[in-house]
Amino acid sequence: MSRKTVLTTMAVMLALAAGAWFVLPPGGRADYLGRYRKELRVGFANEPPYSFSDNGEVTGEAPVVLKHAAEKLGLVNIRWVLMSFNSLIDELVAGHIDVIAAGMFVTPDRAARIRFSIPTAMVGQGLLVHEGNPYGLHSYEDAVARQGVQVAVLDGAVEQGYLRALGMAESRIFACQDVETALSALRYQRVAALALSSPSVGYLAVKSGGTLEAAFPFADPVIGGEKTVGTCALGFRKTDTALAEAFDRALKDFIGSPEHLELLAPLGYGPANVPSLRD
Repeated sequence: MSRKTVLTTMAVMLALAAGAWFVLPPGGRADYLGRYRKELRVGFANEPPYSFSDNGEVTGEAPVVLKHAAEKLGLVNIRWVLMSFNSLIDELVAGHIDVIAAGMFVTPDRAARIRFSIPTAMVGQGLLVHEGNPYGLHSYEDAVARQGVQVAVLDGAVEQGYLRALGMAESRIFACQDVETALSALRYQRVAALALSSPSVGYLAVKSGGTLEAAFPFADPVIGGEKTVGTCALGFRKTDTALAEAFDRALKDFIGSPEHLELLAPLGYGPANVPSLRD
């Protein structure tokens, strides 16, 4: 090889290296989040205070956490996709969305299909009832034992599984695709109660203006000898390892921080709902 050829080859290699300097992130690794910088599709369900649209802005526990991590990762082009809670995992696995931000509880069945982020919240259960709690329901066990009482749930939510596990007949479980339908069923006395997690019940009780209330005192259901305290997290496809790991890194120092608590306080969450601060 002539000297001229060698010099030309070296010049080309240096030019390529110089170009790579501008497209590779710090550390020289490939931009593994490049496809999501163009658009990050986030699926959510309308279940306040976990995720919901307020005057056109998507907010709630999960979206607040998602937005913080996405901004830290430079993923500023977010497309929010509203869908029924029960369809979120199917749509994620099918590739129609990239992340689930809906306050989804981590369960073995769900974890077998998708990858969850580090925990973002921990909550107990609750019942939304009419003012004065006319049926005297203070637990899911009470609702199961009271023959003739029907309870509304979100289709596919953990509360549906809890009631089944406690022995409630399917004919008494009123499965709804969204919170609005479930609330209508309760307001018009199609059902005696709406079973949701405690933050949702508290939030909806306040929003009802006094016509509905959270059953109090309330005992978390006991399934298999253990109380059911739910752990919430963001959801990713199992194949999207790089995206999931990037979010975990971005969330590690945020969950439980003063900023995190300040953002969630208006939604009814406190230190007891934060995994890293829970006793």
